[in-house]
Amino acid sequence: MNTPKAKKWTASPAWLTGTAMMVAVTLVLANTPLGRITMPFLTATTLHIPVIIATLVLGWQAGMITGLVFGVHSLISNLTGASFFAPFFINPLVSVVPRVLFPLFVYGIQKAMLRTGGERGRFQAYVAASALGTVLHTFMVMGMIYLLYAGAIEQMLVSGANVPEAIASQGVGMGIAVMSVTNGLPEMLVAVFLAPVLSAAVERALGRAVRG
Repeated sequence: MNTPKAKKWTASPAWLTGTAMMVAVTLVLANTPLGRITMPFLTATTLHIPVIIATLVLGWQAGMITGLVFGVHSLISNLTGASFFAPFFINPLVSVVPRVLFPLFVYGIQKAMLRTGGERGRFQAYVAASALGTVLHTFMVMGMIYLLYAGAIEQMLVSGANVPEAIASQGVGMGIAVMSVTNGLPEMLVAVFLAPVLSAAVERALGRAVRG
């Protein structure tokens, strides 16, 4: 019963319109100051918000498509990036893969909350999925940096290269963890305030037929 319905839903004009809209919003954010929170050594992003909205309203397929656009833009923009972490984001395992996969967690959290609270708990499900999804997104990106480049960063410390203060003072593992919290917390708060409200608005605009 679910498979035919899913096929019809993903091919619907509302789904195509909504997905295209979220991709467009991602590209607008990516190319304006609205898409970045600039900090020393790292640029925190708000580009995860359209990915979350696409997932909550349109389903994991739309979320992964929007996340792919987010990830590819991140890779391209870091080719000429000046931040400490820019060279690491040239690796698709850091810049693209986490952005494509984290919508699956957002979708799963939303569905688990809906099974518990029902339709009357939909907004609460949006809030929980936005918060936990953002945390997982940050954990996946920074975790990949640690797994792939901890050794290289250690060598930078030994050679006296200019590394973030958190890493220089606390070591690679703890430093990346501190930076994950420092950068991830603002991203989570922004997502919690914006994503549920905007998701509800997009859902009303497109109609309930887009719900997965």
